[in-house]
Amino acid sequence: MTGLVQTVRDKLDDQCLTGRLNKDGCRIPMTGAPDPHLVVDFDKPGSPLGSNQTRCDYLFIAEGNEGSGWVVLLELKKGRLHADEVVRQLKAGARVAERLAPSDNQVRFRPVAVAGNAPKAERNRLKAKKGRIQFHGCAETVRLISCGDALTKALRP
Repeated sequence: MTGLVQTVRDKLDDQCLTGRLNKDGCRIPMTGAPDPHLVVDFDKPGSPLGSNQTRCDYLFIAEGNEGSGWVVLLELKKGRLHADEVVRQLKAGARVAERLAPSDNQVRFRPVAVAGNAPKAERNRLKAKKGRIQFHGCAETVRLISCGDALTKALRP
């Protein structure tokens, strides 16, 4: 696939683009992340979601290796993770991502929860069938990483 980043960028207001993944003290380094890429901050002005709509924190779009691309949704929680809330936010982000990114089987989709504290019961809720996130007809389980982990950790098979 060529042009995924540009295709999505053309549909966005530049005000909602950012160069980092950092919310309320929970930071995800992008060292080693696929390039080129762009990061959409759903909380910034110009976001494709209204200020009163449910949403996740970020959408990461990247060109990948071997002609594939990445569509990654991220919800960052510095404190305790609540699975039901995170799933609701990631599902809202997925609906927007479906409008922005083409439906192409070479686009790899990854919903990611980032947390400072994720009790076992909440981790199990993320793994449950109702916690799967739909993107262009494909359902993916939410990946969980910790604040401070590199984004590439969530992109591993």
